[in-house]
Amino acid sequence: MTSSYDTNAQQLAVKRVDIVDAISIAKNNLLYEVNNQQINKGKAQIKTATALPKTGVFAENEDLRPTDNKGILKIGLSQSIAWPGLYKAQKNLYSEQMKYYQFNTTAIDVEIKRDVRTVYYQLWYLQDKQKLFHRLDSIYQSLNEAAKLKVKSGDSPGLDSIAANVRMKELQALLQQISSDVQIQQQVLMQLLNTNEAILPVSMTLEKLLMPDVVGDSSHPLLALQSQNINIANAGVGVIKNENRPEFSGRFFSQRLWGATDPFSGFSVTAAFPLFGANAYKNKIKTAQAESAVQQKQYEYDKQVLGTRQMQMQQEVRRNNSLLSFYETTGLKQAEEIIKAASLAYRAGEISFVELSQYLTQAIEIQKNYLENLNAYNHSVIQYYYYINQ
Repeated sequence: MTSSYDTNAQQLAVKRVDIVDAISIAKNNLLYEVNNQQINKGKAQIKTATALPKTGVFAENEDLRPTDNKGILKIGLSQSIAWPGLYKAQKNLYSEQMKYYQFNTTAIDVEIKRDVRTVYYQLWYLQDKQKLFHRLDSIYQSLNEAAKLKVKSGDSPGLDSIAANVRMKELQALLQQISSDVQIQQQVLMQLLNTNEAILPVSMTLEKLLMPDVVGDSSHPLLALQSQNINIANAGVGVIKNENRPEFSGRFFSQRLWGATDPFSGFSVTAAFPLFGANAYKNKIKTAQAESAVQQKQYEYDKQVLGTRQMQMQQEVRRNNSLLSFYETTGLKQAEEIIKAASLAYRAGEISFVELSQYLTQAIEIQKNYLENLNAYNHSVIQYYYYINQ
């Protein structure tokens, strides 16, 4: 659901978008593109896992002697190759590293949803707060006119009109402050949605978010990421173990390459074993295994933290809702009655402007507190959505 309206004196068109559309537009967030490029990089890296070392071309003459200063010129090729299992282990490591970014897409989803909801509902709160102050400003303008009439009729020395003007100027300053806050939040939302259009929430009263009836058993995407870190660490252990295996190299030469008569040809094969660095290699394996253990403990810690935060946010939602219930059932109704009764009493001359201001301040404070508590409640629900992966 979208529409446009004029926001200020410059008549700048601002797009109104509901929360569902805002989350959908957020698919354009540049984090997704960064993550996609990481996936593409990972796919390309997997194809490099079986790359062999460079092939050497050699020329040697090691058969010189006093009676033969020509020797036997040998020209040939040399090639080294690691333990075959190392290439498989490297491919597995690169695959696990790429999977991390595939899982990261879901983690980005839940974080973007949380951030968009947070900014969107903050904008919605500011929008309603702005409406509340505009309404109060209209009330004071009306009362100011009534005060002027009292001055003309001699019923008032003019103090009421002065006080009303001061209050109106104060409200204008507060409205300007809210307008600046709105612009700040709009900039944040534009960045999240990766758009050049200024966005505002729907032109409706700030809604109260609902708590889900049933919470699914799906784990948080951050746990899936940490689980993948364990897989990456385990794959790293496999690479280290295969690096500790023999390496092979071979050489081949032949004088046929330049057409020698009765040519010499030959080859050699070498196997290299880690004889003198055995302890160092063992410690490298222990280091890799320790990294795997670290990632496992990190997973357990993250799971504990996320579970605790979920329960904390659930309690915070209940706490915020308990106070909100007072305003919904009693507070808002009483505030409206106070404004109506006080305005009529002032016009009838039953109360002074000072008394009127006190009543209006009390009523507006109730309405403002309701908005602030509704905003706090919504933000706690948004955080709860994040921890239950919704």
